[in-house]
Amino acid sequence: MDLSTLNNDQVHAVAAHLAVAEAIVRTRRPAEVISEARRYRLRLDGKLAQVTARRTGEWQVSDATRPLLDDTEVLVLVDFIPELPEFYVMPAEWFRADVEQRYAAFMNRVGSRPRNPDSKHHSVRTADVEQWRGRWAVIAGEAT
Repeated sequence: MDLSTLNNDQVHAVAAHLAVAEAIVRTRRPAEVISEARRYRLRLDGKLAQVTARRTGEWQVSDATRPLLDDTEVLVLVDFIPELPEFYVMPAEWFRADVEQRYAAFMNRVGSRPRNPDSKHHSVRTADVEQWRGRWAVIAGEAT
């Protein structure tokens, strides 16, 4: 899927709409896109889900100490690198704890960021979330 002509907001909009369609097909449960300022979220079977996408590199978290909104229950990472999009669906609490642990380990290794010591940026690699690929049962609380 070539998204090279789209800006980041448009890419995330595409990701949210594809994710809601995929969620409905995979779970047969109600789902809708919720458009908010500077982000897209879904309501999946009554649960709030954040959606973030990548078309190159890794998924990006701007603040590793607060990677998701507090009321987020599910995270859907959309991967546009493969020919067909892939979806990684995980409990928000798992993701928060995983990012916290990985970020703390990174900071213990480097001590301080050389270019911007105040940055809390963090990258999420496919290997970090591989276990959650296609795990739409998370929405129904069937996979933790």
